[in-house]
Formats: sequence, C-alpha cells, structure tokens
Amino acid sequence: MQLNKLHSQFGIVQAPLAGISNTAFRLLCREFGAGLVFTEMISADGIVQGNARTLRYLHFDPQEHPIAIQIFGSKPDIIARAVEKIDPLKPDYIDINMGCPVHKVVKKGAGAALLKNLALAGEIVEAMRNSTDIPITAKIRSGWGKHDRVAVELSQLLEEKGIVAITVHPRTQWQQFKEHADWEVIRQVKAAVQIPIIGNGDINTPEKAKRMLDTTGCDTVMIGRAAIGYPWIFNQIRTFLESGKGLPTPSFSERLDVCLKHFRLAVRELGINTVESMRKHIVFYTRGMPRSTQFRAEIFRLLDPNTVEDRINNYQQVVRMFE
Repeated sequence: MQLNKLHSQFGIVQAPLAGISNTAFRLLCREFGAGLVFTEMISADGIVQGNARTLRYLHFDPQEHPIAIQIFGSKPDIIARAVEKIDPLKPDYIDINMGCPVHKVVKKGAGAALLKNLALAGEIVEAMRNSTDIPITAKIRSGWGKHDRVAVELSQLLEEKGIVAITVHPRTQWQQFKEHADWEVIRQVKAAVQIPIIGNGDINTPEKAKRMLDTTGCDTVMIGRAAIGYPWIFNQIRTFLESGKGLPTPSFSERLDVCLKHFRLAVRELGINTVESMRKHIVFYTRGMPRSTQFRAEIFRLLDPNTVEDRINNYQQVVRMFE
C-alpha cells in the first residue's frame, strides 16, 4: 500500500450505521483513530418536513470534524431542499446513500433502488451540487439483482456529475449482508475512475484492511459493524498499516472503562433514553467476558442511568479477578 493512501484526506473511515452512529459513538471512533465519521442515514423527506426526530440526527459536536452527513431519498427536488437545510451546519461532506438494501428504503425508490435507475442517481447528484458548495460523496453497492454489476458504470457517472469520493460496498441488494463481499468489484471501480474510492465490506481485522488495500488499490477503508463495542480497531488498523505491528488487545477492564465512557457520552446526548439505546453496545463491549450473560440480563432490566453506571462499575470489579 502506498503511504499517501494512508495519509489521504479521509484516514480510516467509520461507517454510517442505523441506530448506532450517534454523537457518542462517533466521538469515541474519532478518539480511537477514525479519520472521518458519518452520521447514520437520514431521510431527506424528514429533513424537509421538519420532523423533530429526523432533525435530531443532524446534530454533531464540533469535535467530530471531519464528519459527513449521510442522507437518502429518491426525489431530486426534495433532496436539494434537504441539502439547503444541511448547508448552514457546515459538515465536511454530504453523502448520498445509493446502497441501503432494506425494504422500507428501497420501496420508496431510495438507497439501493437507485442502482436500477442510474439516470435518476445522476439527477440527484446534480441537484445536490446545485444546492451547496460542500463536497458531495456517495455510498453504493455492486448492483441490484443477484448477478447485477453496475458499480463501475454508476461510479463513472457519479464522477462526471461532481462526486468527490465513492464508498463501494461490494454486495448486491439481493445479497443484503449475506455471503462474502466481492472485493474485485472495488478493484474494478478504482481502475475506472480518478476520484478516491473507499472500500467497505468484511473488514474486521488490521490484516484484512491491508489485504483490501493491496488487492483493490482503494484509497482507504470503511469500518462498520466491527467497530461496535470495539473502537480500538481504528488505531489497530492505522498502526498496522504504518508499522506492520499490532497493538495489544484491550483487557476486560479497559473495555469496560470505554463502555462506561461511551455510556456517559450517550447520557449527555440522550438523557433518560440512553439505557435502551446503549443495550446493544453493552452486549458488544462485554462479549467473551466472564459472567457477562448474567451481567447483561441484569442491565437489561434497568432503566435508570445512575443504576446502570453503578452496575458497570461493580461488574468491572468482577472481571478484574479473571485478568
């Protein structure tokens, strides 16, 4: 891998993850070495309609820069109006999702449904570019059906329309998140365009990150589910790429320290609603720890943030006996 790729404008990228990528999660990813973070996918229709819940997703802390706000939609005029409302917030990038495979998104002609209508995808990007000076990026998939491959054609079109970088997830909509990601698609896209390409899919170790960079020529990698409960992965990848050396695996106590920090950041962001939203994170932070099943069963019965914090502290005393 060329060193200029590692030290590009993006660094190692945190993926937009529905129900995960809030401010608390993004701040931790930045702290642990993510070079660029993404909001979760936000409805352009909801932004334009002024939906209070949707608008909350647009919030970010100044410490999160560089940050991309990711939106989805299928109507160029609506997306243009949404971009106009985002512009004053001054994120570093606005990302258009053209890869989400879930039914409630694609049934509206958005997300991965745009892989079936490249002309509309191009119109959407033109509308976005006419509405802001903020750089526009895109996230795409290989194609729609089981054997469809439109990623190269779409990437060339997006480059022509002014997109500054593309994230490629090399599965089709039909595949959802099943089967292995076909990294050859990323290589083909990279060979076909001049703009930076971010590779995404099946990266959960530093070694896999390097293999993707080496075999596809992509400019950097995006980490998604592997970062849930394990933000250390960003520094581990960066260190491995820079030096070929691995960082030590965090101890049980270290993992719970960061879990508690994450929880406190979430309390600051979400208040009383923190406990339910953090349950999935706590599951990942405590995977493989002794007596974790009992601990999680207890946590899942609690609703008071102060009580949850006390239980995490108590559990930390338990796991120290096993280190």
